[in-house]
Amino acid sequence: MTTVEKKPPFPFRKIAVAVAFSPRIEAILSESKRLQDIFGAKMIFIHVGEKNIQQEQYLKHLMHRFGLDGVDNKILWEQGDPVDTIIEKCRENEVDLIVAGALEKESIVKYFMGSVARKLCRMAKCSILMLREPSLQSKPISKIIVEGSDHPKTIHTIETAIYVAQKTHSTDVNIVQESDAGKMALIRSENLTDKETEDNKEKIFKDENEKLENMINCMDCGDLKINVERIEGKPGYVISNYAREQNADLLMLNSPDKKLNLLDRVFQHDIEFALSNLPCDLLIVHSRVDE
Repeated sequence: MTTVEKKPPFPFRKIAVAVAFSPRIEAILSESKRLQDIFGAKMIFIHVGEKNIQQEQYLKHLMHRFGLDGVDNKILWEQGDPVDTIIEKCRENEVDLIVAGALEKESIVKYFMGSVARKLCRMAKCSILMLREPSLQSKPISKIIVEGSDHPKTIHTIETAIYVAQKTHSTDVNIVQESDAGKMALIRSENLTDKETEDNKEKIFKDENEKLENMINCMDCGDLKINVERIEGKPGYVISNYAREQNADLLMLNSPDKKLNLLDRVFQHDIEFALSNLPCDLLIVHSRVDE
């Protein structure tokens, strides 16, 4: 187990930005500056690909333009597989958060091949922030929706949500408990009366509610307003739709329990619903303390 894997998921003291020379590079760097100011982090900019004088000068110009050329920040020019290289450099530099841009919805072909950003989400050993629409203009994070599933990682995801909310001066955090429709169907399929089925369902909800309430009561929420809501449906899918309907600024989910593969994209893993059609910016919290 490495030092990085023993660290809790926050604070975000070191942030790595995946840099590509795309039309959105200025917006990505502008967002990076805002993140540095919010979290007081050291920034590492990683470009995997050929280095030439034009690109080097252009990036230095942009770094100066956005106030990112401080002595604590650095640029890494690397060769190799983009995902493997970024993950390795983040491990070497003990990075807490990776920032990458993402398309709101990718084509089927590109989705099944997997973009660099999506592969990073599945393989990173730290938290990763996917920016759906990076902007040159500052935008507040006022509505945060966070996963509240009955899972050992959830406590760390909610704690990270509170940390982010306090740093961004958000006023409330919305925790969504997803009731798995498959689990509910299994309860109903047993040889039970309607009343027994309903009693079992209520007991499951009560136990989950009490566990979540006890978890929140042990956290330092300050003046934050914590809202809890339960929605029923396919985990991952319903919370993504909920975030879209609520015009959320940030959706926060647990990291996957394992590396996802092609089958997870055909028979979708919970997190794949959000990745395939981003409702807003997405922060996947990696619970490193349990690695």
